[in-house]
Amino acid sequence: MRVASFAGSLVIVLSSAALAANGDHLLVTGNGVNVRARPEAGAPILLQVQRGAAAVEVERRGDWVEVRLPERDVDGWIHSSLLSTAEGESRAAATPAPGAAAAPRASVSAPRATSQAAAAGSGDPLARFRETVSYLNQRAVAAAGVDLFTGVKEAGDGAVQITATDAWKSVPEEGQNSFMRTLFDRWLAAAGNSQPVRVQVVDQGGHVLKEKSGP
Repeated sequence: MRVASFAGSLVIVLSSAALAANGDHLLVTGNGVNVRARPEAGAPILLQVQRGAAAVEVERRGDWVEVRLPERDVDGWIHSSLLSTAEGESRAAATPAPGAAAAPRASVSAPRATSQAAAAGSGDPLARFRETVSYLNQRAVAAAGVDLFTGVKEAGDGAVQITATDAWKSVPEEGQNSFMRTLFDRWLAAAGNSQPVRVQVVDQGGHVLKEKSGP
């Protein structure tokens, strides 16, 4: 039962906007959601949108997502807790997995951290990527009460390694693949899309558990 609850909670993480990437189609999940001029709570409000409004991700900084609103022909920033992938929205409407009801979607929004926001705005690709890994890890902690990742380091020739905890082995194969797609897309974007890159999830001993390379 504990394993089912853990896996069910991670479904919430995997279906959230945290795993979206540039160009992904998102849906607004709240009513009267503010679209702001900058990625901060005090920024000017450009307009408001309603639940179900379509959006396309442009960029992500910390807990904020810059989106293009095709129906309004406007670009602006929305807090990630108010966005979901279209796939995630359909999953949320379905019956939750055993134990998942104890972890509502709103509870998995990671708290904003000033140091993470600073990293996202820096010119250091590894710092920006670390922010992404940290954000995903915080959502896993909030949803399932476990750390998935403990560290990030470059491994040369466009490669980066993310050290995973033992909890990674309990993530279903589909979930691991979803994490890998997101990690790869974010490292590719952080590295500047100018060279082939490789992302490896490794255990505490450095043995490769999962790997994705490209483009």
